[in-house]
Amino acid sequence: MNSIDLDTLVTALENHFLDYDTFFWLDPTTGEIALWGEETADEAGAEGWDVDDRGGIRIDPVDSSEGYRDMEEFIAGVGESECRNRLQQAIDRSSPYRHFKDELYSFPEYQTSWYEFHNALMKQRAIRWLAAAGVVENAEADAAILQLRTSP
Repeated sequence: MNSIDLDTLVTALENHFLDYDTFFWLDPTTGEIALWGEETADEAGAEGWDVDDRGGIRIDPVDSSEGYRDMEEFIAGVGESECRNRLQQAIDRSSPYRHFKDELYSFPEYQTSWYEFHNALMKQRAIRWLAAAGVVENAEADAAILQLRTSP
């Protein structure tokens, strides 16, 4: 697991802007995470390989409902009632992610807390994804998550 850049994997898991033919993939042999698209496919075809030949694993983004639950969990832990209420109202509207971030910027003292909270959850999801994809054993994933939780 040391060869895999968790931050890059988190970026891939959060990317909801790509179409079906353009996606991130993981080379389980090297740990490299790369973007696969038309241009990459053309280059790979010219070189005589494709993602499947390398045992590549497609990285689909996490379901947006998980991000929504992250916001709900964060809001529940906000101590300041005005901030908590405004953030809750933001996610109850259409485009909850945009409205949440807009409201969050009204409370700069909570911005860092949100990003640290969200990043920690996404790293845990990334590690679980690696285990589910068979890249790491469950015991290794559990140990890595425990280390994340206990590291400063």
